[in-house]
Amino acid sequence: MERMEVEKDGFHGYYHPASMPHDRDLAVVVVGGSEGNDNVPLQMGQHFAKHGITALGVCYWNVPGLPDNLVEVPLEPFESAIQYLHEKGHSKIAMYGISKGAELALLCATKLHDISKVVAVSPSHCVWGGITEKMLSKKFTAVSEFTWRGKGFPCMVGELSYGRAIWNLLTQQQINLAYMYANPLRKFDEATAIPVEEIEGDLLFIYAKHDTMWPSMASVQYMMKRLKERNWKHQVTEFGYEKASHIITPLNPPSLKMFKVERKYPDACNQSRQDAFEKTLSWLKA
Repeated sequence: MERMEVEKDGFHGYYHPASMPHDRDLAVVVVGGSEGNDNVPLQMGQHFAKHGITALGVCYWNVPGLPDNLVEVPLEPFESAIQYLHEKGHSKIAMYGISKGAELALLCATKLHDISKVVAVSPSHCVWGGITEKMLSKKFTAVSEFTWRGKGFPCMVGELSYGRAIWNLLTQQQINLAYMYANPLRKFDEATAIPVEEIEGDLLFIYAKHDTMWPSMASVQYMMKRLKERNWKHQVTEFGYEKASHIITPLNPPSLKMFKVERKYPDACNQSRQDAFEKTLSWLKA
């Protein structure tokens, strides 16, 4: 594994070369969700490499040289990451993101056309306002989470109510934050939609049918409809899971226990996570 830093390399990441690559030309850029730490870039990067696909796990905030909050995070470091992969001899670039990382992956692919495949796990169909991460004062901002060439994107602004979150926790015995997004989406502004039709490569959507973190299934339905209406020329595939939570990865983090479905149907949810990853591997290798 090789580690890159923003000051020296233009991005913060971890290169995981596959010892027995299925395709030496192929590499996948891996990004995590709103947690902003190294967990997904490191663990999923290693997981892809173990299964024959070289991976570059990239952090996009909350590391030295990048924003301290998920607010106005630049996409430009991913240009540097892709250039790094080209210099390593990889001509086929895919991108894999979960949750906020799926939103990021889709946005990157609309701007960086070297990305030929995108795997969006539990995605959003639009750009959201940034989120400050200070304890007890977390809030949505009116400026977007991401920027391109110094400019923000039109964005939806979520609603954060600690009372509603606590009520959901007590009455449902699980984390349910979907209200933060569902209420604003009743007045959806089309200008905030990710222009997925501008992506010059294939798409794979993976989602839980009863996602309690945000309405990922509805987001996928919106994007599928948008692509069809615009006669998009590439291929799009979707896999929805009945017994699954927001975290549909082959990892087994403690946070899975936050979701009632994971506690009630642990074996079925684990099977969903494994199946989603196996389908992802097959799709990337095709």
